[in-house]
Amino acid sequence: MKAIVEFRIRETLCAVVPEEEVSGNESSGPTGSRPIAGQVIGNCSLFGHRYLILRAAPSKDPNPLPAPVDLLTPRELQVAALVAEGHGNKQIAHRLRLSEWTVSSYLRRIFVKLGVRTRAAMVARVLAARDH
Repeated sequence: MKAIVEFRIRETLCAVVPEEEVSGNESSGPTGSRPIAGQVIGNCSLFGHRYLILRAAPSKDPNPLPAPVDLLTPRELQVAALVAEGHGNKQIAHRLRLSEWTVSSYLRRIFVKLGVRTRAAMVARVLAARDH
């Protein structure tokens, strides 16, 4: 069974699967007991095709993302922490006695190392690692 999309709702991994791939099972709703890889939590229809929304079975990720503390330098961690507190580049530069250009450079390197594109995604990645 191949998911067409996977997503997280809080800490729960979910997947959308075409209903026909869950063969031999009736789609009576999320309360039914079915021998599939995950619990059905919903269903939907889109462009004439029916899909099941599954709560994916828990599994160990063979390649977990490294923690930001393992990827970032101490200064990059300082910059990330200040961004998480809501400070802008100018405020961070003043606080750390750096130029705004240097702060921007740190942010670009942090984005690359964490595999993110935005400040919000960076903060989410750092906070998620901190909570685990």
